[in-house]
Amino acid sequence: MNKKIQLLVFAVVLLAVGYGVYLLLTYSYQSVPSNQEPIATSSIPVSNNSEITYLISKEDLAKYCNGADMDSTGYQQTISIPVSTGLSSINQKKIEIIKTVISAATTGMCKTALNQLDITENAGIVYIPPIDAWAGVSITMCSCKPQVEVNLLRIPGISQVIWSASASNFTECVAMGQPVMESYPRQCRYGDKIFAEDIGNELLKDSLINLTSPRLNEEVVSPLVIKGQARGSWFFEASFPVFLVDWDGRIIAEGIAQAKSDWMTDDFVPFEATLTFSVDKEAYSNRAALILKKDNPSGLSQNDDALEIPLLLAY
Repeated sequence: MNKKIQLLVFAVVLLAVGYGVYLLLTYSYQSVPSNQEPIATSSIPVSNNSEITYLISKEDLAKYCNGADMDSTGYQQTISIPVSTGLSSINQKKIEIIKTVISAATTGMCKTALNQLDITENAGIVYIPPIDAWAGVSITMCSCKPQVEVNLLRIPGISQVIWSASASNFTECVAMGQPVMESYPRQCRYGDKIFAEDIGNELLKDSLINLTSPRLNEEVVSPLVIKGQARGSWFFEASFPVFLVDWDGRIIAEGIAQAKSDWMTDDFVPFEATLTFSVDKEAYSNRAALILKKDNPSGLSQNDDALEIPLLLAY
């Protein structure tokens, strides 16, 4: 009898151990699928169907960015509709996903321009090199920047988007804290490159017209008071036209400079003008140019002349 009880107890223990092993194997199999691939540390995890979601706007771009109205912030708030796009694999590197998202989320000239740039990423910051200027680029950038920034900042690990990866002109070089040589025009060194300050054609026209205020690359506000001196031949009926244009070449103010003394002379004559203008805070750039045009009542092109100097519009 004792022997039978011992055999029964042994059988029960054996069954319990076997059932425990079965449960362990079953749990392990369900927790680690055999077809799952390891995710590389340099990759951004995406869904198993190799898709990533980005946001778009269904609004008409012309409603927000048309040259007259440049409401980049307003357009940004409309970018909220999710759309999915496929990836070549679930283990793409971060920069590959960045470029895929940019290409998918942007439109028109924005997409064309960005696809030609060497976009890089480092420590969660995306660097986008300067985009070459063309007529209407500020209208494009009004919608382009929101399209890019809204979507890139949704990618895990991306914390900032910088639109200038390196200095491409004197102003950018100075803004990056690079050394400036006090020559005329001033020069700024960035690595092995040297950028000269844009001084317009001041040196070419200094024997005909001089500007005392504003000065080259000065940040100006409205109303802008313009003072200087010009040869009497620059005037007609004691005046000449003055224009302020934005960096797209659009006239944002125009007026007349008046001689402050007798203009019927070959000597220098002081002049003064005032321009009133408004600044588009959504513009791609705050660069501008002041143009002081020689009055030419003859209408003959050979008698045309102008002084043009760069300015910065204060936001």
